[in-house]
Amino acid sequence: MRNSLDPLAWLDCTTTQRESSTGKVTAPTVGQRVNLCGTLPKGVLHVLNRPGVSVTWERGELHFHVAPEALTKAELTLLLGHKEEVGGWLLLHKLWDAGYSLRLQPSEYGPGYVLMPTGTPAQPVDFPALFELYDTFHDSAVALLLDACRLLKIAPVDWPKAAERFVREAVLHLQERELA
Repeated sequence: MRNSLDPLAWLDCTTTQRESSTGKVTAPTVGQRVNLCGTLPKGVLHVLNRPGVSVTWERGELHFHVAPEALTKAELTLLLGHKEEVGGWLLLHKLWDAGYSLRLQPSEYGPGYVLMPTGTPAQPVDFPALFELYDTFHDSAVALLLDACRLLKIAPVDWPKAAERFVREAVLHLQERELA
């Protein structure tokens, strides 16, 4: 996968979750992930995380950049058929890449949640392009995070703590691999 520290890197996979001593299901660690592509639409995130595959947002449109032989025609068709999910995934990654933390806040205007980037960007950000991406794919990004919360069996408002724990565990796993 592109980034093992990505809090969504495992979302598209069937996972072996573990229980703590209190019986609470916790996030799967890197070593517990099984790549079986279980989230609907099946395989979209898995295909996006392949080497040689990238997506950009330019002039109000998603653009796919695929290295030769990185994807089959069927996989490219899958991505093209699920631009909403791809756009939500891209929005989340643009926000994380900029250095924002993300939280889900209950909407004041009805049922559902609002994606709230928090903190200060750690690098220069093209705010008009990021806002346009946010405006276009906010609901898809929220749906991806809600899917992650459902798989983790956590409340959506607990997403920031779960994401931090996941990244912390991934870092520890990588450090253990380097020492071995």
